Amino acid sequence: MTDTLRTRATVTPEIVEHPKRTAAVVRVEGRLDELPKLMGEAFHLTEQAIGESGAVVAGPPFARYLEFGERVIAEVGFPFEGTLVRTDRVREVTLPGGRLVTTTHVGPYDRLGETWERTTAWMGEHELVTAGPGWECYLTGPDESGSPVTEILWPIRS
Repeated sequence: MTDTLRTRATVTPEIVEHPKRTAAVVRVEGRLDELPKLMGEAFHLTEQAIGESGAVVAGPPFARYLEFGERVIAEVGFPFEGTLVRTDRVREVTLPGGRLVTTTHVGPYDRLGETWERTTAWMGEHELVTAGPGWECYLTGPDESGSPVTEILWPIRS
């Protein structure tokens, strides 16, 4: 990552055309405070399954939120290229392509909710309707220097 990426401010949401992607995921379910541990395990399992399959990771790790409330249900993993040999926990999904709203959050993970709320408000102002669950791509990790950089992607109806 470049230093300019790490220091830029959160950007205004925009509509982009995005290719669909094949991904290896583990479904996780738990309380919000359990997510870091659950996601770390899911990232490890999916990266391992991709490597053992002879496939290659083809993008940053992500979490796609299927339910977000008292308990969170998410699909967590990596996009990949090649063929995935599924395991008892790792399965293959397709992240949708087409028109998506995207924005970037620069800062701590515990403030991501604010960026999701701003994105939801922006979509309402522009009369956009979601076409499925959104996801976060973690462009930098918590162990890297600087603030974490997270891209939010949300499919919308045409």
